[in-house]
Amino acid sequence: MPFAIVLAPEAVEDLRRLTANARATVRTALEAHLRHEPKKTSRSRIKRLRGLRRPQYRLRVGEVRVFYDVSGATVEVLAIVGQIGGRVMARTVRKSGVKEVPLSEIKDDLSRFLREAETQEIVITRHGKPAGVLIGFESEEDWFEYRLEHDPRFLRRIEQARNSLRAGRGIRLEDLETE
Repeated sequence: MPFAIVLAPEAVEDLRRLTANARATVRTALEAHLRHEPKKTSRSRIKRLRGLRRPQYRLRVGEVRVFYDVSGATVEVLAIVGQIGGRVMARTVRKSGVKEVPLSEIKDDLSRFLREAETQEIVITRHGKPAGVLIGFESEEDWFEYRLEHDPRFLRRIEQARNSLRAGRGIRLEDLETE
């Protein structure tokens, strides 16, 4: 069963900001990856995101990230984020698994724990109680993706897009004008 693909007005605005070549690539990817299996995750293309305020999924299309929810038989595109300053601003889901390490051990071998934090978050304890979290990044792209997911402006824009869709202001992909 094919899914309907509906873009929030905010996502249409994002799409129009992309170059013509990038717009065409994104439209093709939306058809190819979201029309039939929008929930089928993969290592690099589609990621399931966690958290109620965040979008449910992220589709990677080259240097562009498409954030969307799936509601019944409809894919609701909330935001399309292109390159910002030469960096892609989207986040992959952190690998699960938390390790607890006393602060005294972290101080003695911070480099080692930073390398470990690339694959799992490390809870730093002080006197046996959680005091902080050490989060490592495998690449510079992961760092920028993390920043986007925690950016209040991005989260507000996602909520605004969801409100637009609830109000019936979404635009079907096939109704978008080709430019």
